[in-house]
Amino acid sequence: MIETIKMYLEYEWVLNGLKSLALLALFGLLVLIIRKVLNRVPLEKPRRMLVKRWITRVLWIIYGIVLVRIWAVSDLFAIFRKPYIQKILHSLIAFAIVYIALFFTTQFINQLKIEIAARHQYRKRAGYIATFIYILALIPIWAETSNQWVTVFSVMGAGIALALHEMLLNIAGWFYIVIRHPYRTGDRIELGSLRGDVIDIRLFQTTLLELGNWVDGDQSTGRVVHMPHGQIFRNPLFNYTQGFEFLWNELPVLLTFESDWEKAKSILLKFGEEASKDVQEQVKLRIDRMSREYLIYYKNFTPIVYTKIEESGVKITLRYLTEARKRRSGENTISQKVLQAINLEPNIDFAYPTYRIYKRGEDGS
Repeated sequence: MIETIKMYLEYEWVLNGLKSLALLALFGLLVLIIRKVLNRVPLEKPRRMLVKRWITRVLWIIYGIVLVRIWAVSDLFAIFRKPYIQKILHSLIAFAIVYIALFFTTQFINQLKIEIAARHQYRKRAGYIATFIYILALIPIWAETSNQWVTVFSVMGAGIALALHEMLLNIAGWFYIVIRHPYRTGDRIELGSLRGDVIDIRLFQTTLLELGNWVDGDQSTGRVVHMPHGQIFRNPLFNYTQGFEFLWNELPVLLTFESDWEKAKSILLKFGEEASKDVQEQVKLRIDRMSREYLIYYKNFTPIVYTKIEESGVKITLRYLTEARKRRSGENTISQKVLQAINLEPNIDFAYPTYRIYKRGEDGS
């Protein structure tokens, strides 16, 4: 019996099979231990299940890679000893190591007791760093001489420049956004035909929570829009909230020619001052800060009412400062107060376009 076992052990495939089975048992035991440990960790059930699932997947990926390495030395799988196959395997191993490190780093970041926006930024930066480290790890794996890398990069650069020019433009836009900061997460911007609040900035695109479109005013539509970064070089960018988060808003009212328009102007001015009273001090501080960086100058921050003669009556327009995110709600409040006040004034009437129709002969012709 012992001689028979020794005879079989002389076969390489038998040894590799035993190693594979022993490794399988070891990884299975490791998975079981990790699951037992996680059951004692104070985590919510959905998060615990997610962590278990991903750790199991990572361990089985590692098992597959090690299994390939075991059988690669066998004559039955001589193809794995070829140089380019070896490099592919090493690249996969490096990917698994970096991915595992990124996974646990992300889990650690999720446990930090900081703001959600800060955690989101840390997770993104960890992903960028992991990608950079993996690219660096590929250099010693695939590079044997510097001349080879020069040739490879030359060919790749030419192909990328021709086929992926839009992607490169998006990457260039991302660098511009990261370096110059024309907008940040949380800003309200308008670029081309898109307008919304920035909720995420990634390598190739910015994600917006859309505003406007079929919805009147600065209200959200509920849609998420992905905007390629290359658009920043093709269209003017408007930032509603960066540095100076206030806007001049106008509320027009059309009165009849017979109305007491001077009284109506005083009503509009009164409610405009009430609405912008708290804003004016904040605006002065923002202007002082912006003047240190931009050639900007504002002298008047108080509301003003303009008068204009229209075809259908006298148009008075209230111009006042308001926060960019509260433009519609502030306009709604002022409009209600103006309507209530004008309804109490017998000498003020709203005007509207009117038409007169004459029958033939009624006009004296």
